[in-house]
Amino acid sequence: MVLNERLVVADNVRIDSGGAPVVEQLTVHTTGTNIVVLGAPQVLFDACAGLREVTSGKLRIGGASPRDAVRAGTVASAPSDVALPPRWTIHDLAAESARLAGHPRREQAHRAAAALHAFQLDTLGRLRLGVAEPSVRRAAVLAAALATGAETILAGDFTSGLPDGAARSLARLFVAACEGKRWILFAGHLSLASPLGLHADEALLFAGGRLVCTGPPAEIATRDRTYSLRTSGEGAPAFASRLRELGAVVEGDADARALTVTLPEQLSTLELVTLAQAGKVVLVELLPVSGALV
Repeated sequence: MVLNERLVVADNVRIDSGGAPVVEQLTVHTTGTNIVVLGAPQVLFDACAGLREVTSGKLRIGGASPRDAVRAGTVASAPSDVALPPRWTIHDLAAESARLAGHPRREQAHRAAAALHAFQLDTLGRLRLGVAEPSVRRAAVLAAALATGAETILAGDFTSGLPDGAARSLARLFVAACEGKRWILFAGHLSLASPLGLHADEALLFAGGRLVCTGPPAEIATRDRTYSLRTSGEGAPAFASRLRELGAVVEGDADARALTVTLPEQLSTLELVTLAQAGKVVLVELLPVSGALV
């Protein structure tokens, strides 16, 4: 992996699950080094981690296909709640990750110890994973990814469901451990005041499997008049055209089933709903894009 390569490049990517599309027409070329992906389906994490093939299109992580990047040891993933061998210790997990990454035996224990130290797990190295608390298990998975020596860490939503103090502590440790590396965090929401929010330099926001906007997290959080819409009804294209006539910025597919709409100051959400009703359009979803950033 070359660090000046864009971290995520997707060109018209489609990912199916159970024979049905879950992600469609995904095109994005990121510019950041610390990226948060908010509201994306699990299948996208799996594809970026090399655990699932895309159905069509091209997906690259750091210039390589995800599976090639993982095989080369330049990308390592840390799912938030993956099944782990209950009898393994925390040290076993990190050492095995170093071994699978191709490091010589004499380095494996050293890399494991360094990774555990980065996440303050030094005294818990002999703890079996089956009895570890959730925050400790998640820290162990992150440490295992770090032990690979990968240049890019792909992480699941490791703070979700944890008490605030534990979540902030783990986030601080992750940011510090990944200094000099690049990372991609998949999560449902992000606090701008959290360690992750303060260090993320790009956000990708999804709704219903569709990318609705990208940009710096703090800038997206100010888009309080931008909404993700999903529509139903034959009048959807005419509804989208009417919004444009009224000064709204409307983006989306040709049949107007999935739209991103930025309302002008003179147009309220109540008026938007009224326009939809008048055009016999059902608003299946109406979500502010800034809602994932708090």
